[in-house]
Amino acid sequence: MNENKNPTAQNQPAPIKKTFATVNATELLKQEFEPLRFAVEKILPHGLFILAGSGKIGKSWLALDICTAVSSGGKLWDFSTERGNVLYLALEDNYSRLQGRLKKIQAENEIDISRLELTTASFGISNGLLEQTHNFIEEYPETKLIVVDTLERIRDTEQDKSMYSCDYRDMTALREITNRHRLTLLLIHHTRKMYDPDPLNTLSGSTGLIGSVDGVHVLEKVKRIGEKAKLTIANRDTESYCFRLEFAPESCRWLFIGNDADAPDDEPTEADERLCSLINGFVKDEWRGTATDLCNGLKTLDGTFSYSPAVLGKNLSASTGFLKAEFGITADTGKKNKRFITLTRSGE
Repeated sequence: MNENKNPTAQNQPAPIKKTFATVNATELLKQEFEPLRFAVEKILPHGLFILAGSGKIGKSWLALDICTAVSSGGKLWDFSTERGNVLYLALEDNYSRLQGRLKKIQAENEIDISRLELTTASFGISNGLLEQTHNFIEEYPETKLIVVDTLERIRDTEQDKSMYSCDYRDMTALREITNRHRLTLLLIHHTRKMYDPDPLNTLSGSTGLIGSVDGVHVLEKVKRIGEKAKLTIANRDTESYCFRLEFAPESCRWLFIGNDADAPDDEPTEADERLCSLINGFVKDEWRGTATDLCNGLKTLDGTFSYSPAVLGKNLSASTGFLKAEFGITADTGKKNKRFITLTRSGE
């Protein structure tokens, strides 16, 4: 009799058991996946990437060079490309300026760029950019590369959370493009005016940008008024590189000089020059103290200074020649006395 007191209880579904969707390691080893494909051999795979640098350094010239190489099936320096349609969102330019840039590239070596499409306007991430992109790829199914110049121009989402959360949210939205289509999405971005020996730490924004993309390329001048630069490439699925480049004003192209790892570090980087300039403003006649003392003193002059004592000592040791030649300051970095640094300004 008691079994029929609550007949509806017998018909209730069993509670759903929540667990993880896993794959067995042995079974995973048996699966076959398509190999990684590249827009530019070795250095720019399919996926979501950032190319960053300071203002007016020449990021757009490098971006356009990458676009013409992929659209023509030519080479970027010594690296071959996978030819296909290319979309270049030049959101900080006009067609007159773009024409002038293309003419300079064509004047040096006329190539077939009929598969390169350019635009100077687009919707933002939250109000139509993704749909625009999918429609473009539907019209041009052989699209291999899309360049957005610059990232900030398409960011229209509300800053309703922490910077990290907003950065990660926007990158996740853009990743929908590379998840759906086998291509490379390259975002042109800016770096901050700050001191850091790791170029990736200079990206404007939070670490959410670096953590949510497949790779970051940072272009930085060796000397701000010079033509030499370094391109640091840190990708998730490929080898990392640090290339030495030189800008050719006549063709407005970045020329490949070599791999920085194979060259002696015989001149300071732009970051080292800024460090020496800051020391010049700090030292009056003579100063003596620890690396920690010097870090604290330099930070009072520039709040963005972020070197650790260890990094400061290393970079100062590498820049002693430049510091003396440019500012007349002799640096004893503590070889005789490991604890103290002595900075002396000469009368010259």
